[in-house]
Amino acid sequence: MFCLESENFQLELQVVPVDSLLQHEETISGPVRKLTLALKNQAHLHNPIIIDENNIVLDGNHRALVFKRLEYKHIAVCRINYFHEKTKLRYWFRRLANPPRLNLIKSAVVELKGNWQEVEDKDSLQRALEKDRLCCGIQKGDFFASVRFHNDVANDAVSVYGILNQIQEKLVGEGSTLEYIPCNSVHKADFCAGLDQTEVVFWTPRISKEMVTDAARQQKLFAPKTTRHLIPARPLNINVPTKWFREDISLEEINDRFAAHLQHKKIQRLGPGQIVSGRYYEEELFVFFDKPIL
Repeated sequence: MFCLESENFQLELQVVPVDSLLQHEETISGPVRKLTLALKNQAHLHNPIIIDENNIVLDGNHRALVFKRLEYKHIAVCRINYFHEKTKLRYWFRRLANPPRLNLIKSAVVELKGNWQEVEDKDSLQRALEKDRLCCGIQKGDFFASVRFHNDVANDAVSVYGILNQIQEKLVGEGSTLEYIPCNSVHKADFCAGLDQTEVVFWTPRISKEMVTDAARQQKLFAPKTTRHLIPARPLNINVPTKWFREDISLEEINDRFAAHLQHKKIQRLGPGQIVSGRYYEEELFVFFDKPIL
């Protein structure tokens, strides 16, 4: 094991069996196809996936699935304490442009045994979601409604997200354009002012870390783009040869090799707010790079 520490938050870099990973969220077919092609021809795994103490994948669900499909035996991970106060769970709302009329959306909700209740304003909707973690909402302009599906069709957060996914896919199929937006953006004071009056926002349920871990242990998968995990620090550019993960060697042996591989590298620490390889990172970064040959 190779350990890094960022302000009393520990990152444990190691190799685990691919079959030991538990996923909590469905993947999207397009990225899976691209990753499969890339990893077939890629000589190195650039970044580890992020997992918790029980091997639940928090970030890297697509890579985990592709490794399983390509029959890799092992994969490099960064293990963190999921229930540490510095590990934050966010979730995604859905914004739909060019949606049908509200009465048609309401009909789709009612058809799936949803109770549609108009509420006074944004604050009222927010209170409804805080009171009931299986409640979701609809917003269009100054209109707000809470939605609660019957228990026989939605008895947990996984099934609620699944029903919302059915509805949004139907709307997209009929010409709507879908965008995922972070839940915390919706709570900003100027969010409503920035919306086009024709756009519809689906307020998704307020999921908890316990809901995520329970779903993974029961092998239930949330709909794609449900969770968004923010961690205090992240390792990048470990660049481990992918051929290692195909070898028929013991877990102890590959971890010794992995630790030695990292020990021969230098690490540059970068503060939050960096753009690396075209991606913006909110967290602190530990960027590995090869030591110069003397």
